[in-house]
Amino acid sequence: MKIKTFVVNPFQMNSYVYYCENSGEGIVIDPGYYTKYEQDEIVDFLNEHKIRIKYIINTHGHVDHVLGNDFAEEQFGVNSYLHADDLFLYERAEQQGLLYGINVGRLPAIKNFLSENDVFRLGGNTVKVIHTPGHSPGGVCLYDSTEKIVFCGDLVFSRSIGRTDLPGGDYDTLIGSIKKKLLNVFDDDYKLFPGHMEYTTIGRERADNPFLK
Repeated sequence: MKIKTFVVNPFQMNSYVYYCENSGEGIVIDPGYYTKYEQDEIVDFLNEHKIRIKYIINTHGHVDHVLGNDFAEEQFGVNSYLHADDLFLYERAEQQGLLYGINVGRLPAIKNFLSENDVFRLGGNTVKVIHTPGHSPGGVCLYDSTEKIVFCGDLVFSRSIGRTDLPGGDYDTLIGSIKKKLLNVFDDDYKLFPGHMEYTTIGRERADNPFLK
């Protein structure tokens, strides 16, 4: 299994392609592509490595993570997934964008809704869903226990945590999600791939994250 990170849009968000080299099957996680260059970059990468996107998954409904959904669905021929509790954010993405001077444009209706323990298959590997509210009500993490990888959206960052001052955010809920759904479940050597900044590990955040003491 391989991970390709694209840092996209004015929010410098990490959009991931997680793919199986053997089968050529892949997931796009948070298609926040904003410019033509960003769109061309991922298409060129997928063509070069002969990757077929099976799933598009939004870790949550904030504008920086969803503003490329229309392009992604049209380009890859599949519908996006989102947790239903973040639908109210997704449906207000255009208004969110205006607050930051960003033209979001049309977003396709969400037809696929995520639930706890949903499973997505890539070749011989499985990617599972954990519902981790706090940054937003419908925030999710995706994990592959074979590879010891967690895509954690904006829940937790290297020595930091996600914002809770946006609509639907709640500090206590977020801390509870991190501790109960990540720290109490995964071993220290699991890698965390967040929605912004560099990757970290469960062990590093358990030891050094000041918000989790």
